[in-house]
Amino acid sequence: MTGQRYCPPPGLLLPPPNNAQPFTPTIKLETTLKSNLWFNETTIAIKASIGGTPAFEYAHQPGSKQISNLHDTKFRIASATKLFTVLAVLLSRAQIGWEDSITQFVPGLNDASYNDVTIGALAGQTSGLGRFGYVGDLSLTPGFSTAQLGLPNSARQLPGCDAFPGGKPCSRDQVIAMFNDAAYAPTSPNSGPLYSNIAYNLLGMALEQVHSQSYEQAIQELIFDPIGMRNSSFDTPSNGSDAILPQAGDQWFAAPFGNFNPSGGIWSTPNDMLLFLEALQTHKLLSPAQTRKWLQPSSLLPSLQQLLGAPWEIFRPTDIDVAVPRPIDLYTKAGGVSGYSSHEVLVPEYGVALTIHAAGKYATMAVQNILPLVAKPLIAHADEQARAQATTKYVGTYRSAEGNSSITLALDDGPGLKIERAFMNGVAIIPALAAVQGVNPSDASARLYPTGADSQGSEKESWSIFINRMKIGEGRAFAELDCASWNWGDAARYAGQPLDRIVFDMSQGKAVGVELVGWRTVLKKVE
Repeated sequence: MTGQRYCPPPGLLLPPPNNAQPFTPTIKLETTLKSNLWFNETTIAIKASIGGTPAFEYAHQPGSKQISNLHDTKFRIASATKLFTVLAVLLSRAQIGWEDSITQFVPGLNDASYNDVTIGALAGQTSGLGRFGYVGDLSLTPGFSTAQLGLPNSARQLPGCDAFPGGKPCSRDQVIAMFNDAAYAPTSPNSGPLYSNIAYNLLGMALEQVHSQSYEQAIQELIFDPIGMRNSSFDTPSNGSDAILPQAGDQWFAAPFGNFNPSGGIWSTPNDMLLFLEALQTHKLLSPAQTRKWLQPSSLLPSLQQLLGAPWEIFRPTDIDVAVPRPIDLYTKAGGVSGYSSHEVLVPEYGVALTIHAAGKYATMAVQNILPLVAKPLIAHADEQARAQATTKYVGTYRSAEGNSSITLALDDGPGLKIERAFMNGVAIIPALAAVQGVNPSDASARLYPTGADSQGSEKESWSIFINRMKIGEGRAFAELDCASWNWGDAARYAGQPLDRIVFDMSQGKAVGVELVGWRTVLKKVE
């Protein structure tokens, strides 16, 4: 069998779609949702957009008492709050450095224990701190008996503060005393990640210190107000007409979170949360470069399909039905407490923003089930839209006035755009570029990828030529070392200019010409 296997460079295969058509869920999706045991006991609100264009929404509330618009109704987002805490830290970069020790911002912390605990380690779950502190300690749990686990009796009495959401909050002195207690102090900072809520409590205290105001007010001024999140706050709603609240007998955590607000205290609506995700996409608060840096993974996990960021939980599923099968990067943050669950999702490759909220005793199970049911077909739809857009915007032949230089681009079943033919001054340049790079020119082929992220959507879009180096039938190298495309770009230059760079001249959203930078040549689209 002859032909090419593909090893595309990191980043986009094609630009994300603009003005995407709405995603219409299949009957199967509706039927699958309704077939779950949790469906008739769970309130659900889902909202999604592609490139800022509304793509999909769904709402379901069981029972006879119905709220008219669940997308404008408050749910507790729980640990999705951590996105706001880290974003507030990033927006405070003039006062808080990512590699600064937390001891600079929380007076009273034991220097010996916390000097190596950085802001970045706290945000990325590698601080070495445990999960909860006093919260959830079995010795404070009503009805717990040491006999259940064969535990000995202990004379040590913990403070009853912060024991459960809604309980008496610990004072600042009590919080610092807990962190300085050897039983709660961090162990081996910067080792493997361990999920820690109290790490975010420290980040909240750091924000209070540098802004000289409460954490809650800092989030209001840094994020809620600039974005326009008018229906988001840390106050537990009192009105069941604009929030999903527990009824008599429901064991939900609807009480204030107190010291744990930086970890999970926000109440928000699906509309507000989609507004938040779209603000990240459009760089309303962070620049494109800062946003990309924030989306970088910070830790590896045992699964090949999971990475960890700060606080992004990055999934890389390989079973999404896209035209070019590959791992698709989903930047997510889950949140869950008894009675409430949420999942916030960004898929930068396609401009997808997705927010899922649920309330009820099966809320966590519902959100876990819903995420793949909605995300997979939604991303597949966005892939179809991106490919249709690429056909309209870029596919065709571009030629010089003299006719001895031309390039023809096509969309096939491979990644990026296929370069069907490319001649400069009468020379076939793909075999020539292959030879320069040490690739056999006899059957050389190449593809075009959008590698200038900041140029996408502008009048001058920067793309790159990549020579295909992998043949069908060849076995994979150890650790796939034969697929090192990140090391193949900018392989050759002439008089300072890269020979792999192509710049599309865009007019009214379509390519009307293309510049081959290294050849100092501009071609006009002719068909």
